[in-house]
Amino acid sequence: MTFTERLVAFERRLQADMANIHNPTHLCLGQEQVPQAMHDNLRRGDWVFSTHRAHGHALAAGVDEQQLWDEIHGLETGLNGGFAGSQGFSDPSNNFYCTAIVGGLVGVAAGVAWALKRDKSESIVVCCVGDAGTEQGVFWETINWSVLNKLPIAFLCENNGKSVDATFAERQATPITPRAKAFGLMVGANVESAMRFARDQQPSFYEHKCKLNCDHLNMSTLLASVDYK
Repeated sequence: MTFTERLVAFERRLQADMANIHNPTHLCLGQEQVPQAMHDNLRRGDWVFSTHRAHGHALAAGVDEQQLWDEIHGLETGLNGGFAGSQGFSDPSNNFYCTAIVGGLVGVAAGVAWALKRDKSESIVVCCVGDAGTEQGVFWETINWSVLNKLPIAFLCENNGKSVDATFAERQATPITPRAKAFGLMVGANVESAMRFARDQQPSFYEHKCKLNCDHLNMSTLLASVDYK
């Protein structure tokens, strides 16, 4: 089974078991390409910072599938004892972190890249964001600082064209990649080239346009439990 097949199978199992998941869960069906490329190009010692839609990135970084499943289900055997759920789990043993806050780890990712550079490490940071993440001021401040300091960091943007119920065109007046390039980021032709730039201490950016093959957010059990009276 390929990594992509394993990821799709994991997400479909979650989708089928949503009645037993009691926290907001963002599946990544349709967004397998970036995690697959990360899986193929990450090295031991690299760091990954992700978003609320993090399952694929986590598995690509080496996070244990069963522990991730248990965490999403709120079990004590989960990565974080079941307290983090789907959106904010972490796995320090694999240098993996994600957050429910849109753009919340972008600055942290650059800080780790700064530390790696000071330590003369050969490792890099991969910072995953969604299209909405590029609407945060911290994103543009961070890429400016990363370019100024030539940090070993690759910013990977998965643009699925929507933010809950607002399309990209309704939220952003201009395309993302030209703006990122204007800050001096090296624009990768794909994930692999973006990560290669980062290993040469050339901060990079790659935007992957994709389409979700599932609901934007799965929280059926939470909504069902709300008393609207």
